[in-house]
Amino acid sequence: MAIPQTRNQFKDYCLRKLGAPVIEINLDEDQVEDRVDDALQFFQDYHFDGVEKIFMKHKLTALDKSRGWIHVPDSVIFVTGILHYNHSGSSVNQLGSMYQIELTAMEMLFNFTSYSTFSYVDYDIMRQHLRTLELMFTGTPQFRFHRHLDKLYLDINWGKVTVGDYIILEAYRTLSPDIFTAAGTANVSSTSTTVSGTNSLFDQNFIPGDNIYVNNEQRRIVSIESPTSMTVDSAFSSTISNQTITMIGNSNVWNDRFLKQYATAKIKEQWGNNLKKFNGVQLPGGISLNGQQIYEEAREEIKQLEEEMQVLNVLPPEILVG
Repeated sequence: MAIPQTRNQFKDYCLRKLGAPVIEINLDEDQVEDRVDDALQFFQDYHFDGVEKIFMKHKLTALDKSRGWIHVPDSVIFVTGILHYNHSGSSVNQLGSMYQIELTAMEMLFNFTSYSTFSYVDYDIMRQHLRTLELMFTGTPQFRFHRHLDKLYLDINWGKVTVGDYIILEAYRTLSPDIFTAAGTANVSSTSTTVSGTNSLFDQNFIPGDNIYVNNEQRRIVSIESPTSMTVDSAFSSTISNQTITMIGNSNVWNDRFLKQYATAKIKEQWGNNLKKFNGVQLPGGISLNGQQIYEEAREEIKQLEEEMQVLNVLPPEILVG
């Protein structure tokens, strides 16, 4: 059995399952594309294999500070929390109360590892106490996320934010089954791991950890410094100029059992919907069209698959403790 690894192979698989090329499937190419998109959207919204949990590090810019929100990639469908907020300044206020408390905790840990009479219970109690103080005096940054606008609003005191600070987000994003191309071009030096783009929006198309191709050379993104600058894991072998950035897609998604069944049912539904407009028409050889039956069969298959999705394949809701 041929395993579909691309979108075209996936479409051919679904059509073969419906009887092509032995049976003529009365569908326009755009209709097939639309139904595959519908199936992908449902798969990514509800199936646990359609998304992945990620941690995004975003470097705050002057633009972020002025508007009070940051942009997240379109593939991100849900933000669950802000895990860490780190100031970029190298100087440390050694007279600050939290610094002194942390220093005390580290000294307690050192005593514990030095095989003294210090108990790990004392250290654990100290850490719980530090967390309580952090919640009381620092708190957890509040946020609001709008999926369709790709905006993450941070309800913080932006006046105290320093440009260059990092914020780490815990989020879910959809798996991209296709290879896609980012806007703009890339210029890569043979002695540098920095990729600079022209009219590129790296922070909207990629996140750290993604794999990219530049002129057929594969690299993994380490960090994204700005909308037009990113760092990759190692230097390129030669100077590359004006090349298009391409991301490696997750081709295994096309072979998912549920996605294949659901997309086939959606295409069958469209086929039946087309044919039922001409129900009862006699064809040569005494054959008559029965688009209504095809349509109803597809609707029943879709209903069963969606019920199966809810029972077997939906991620349980995360427990929120506040």
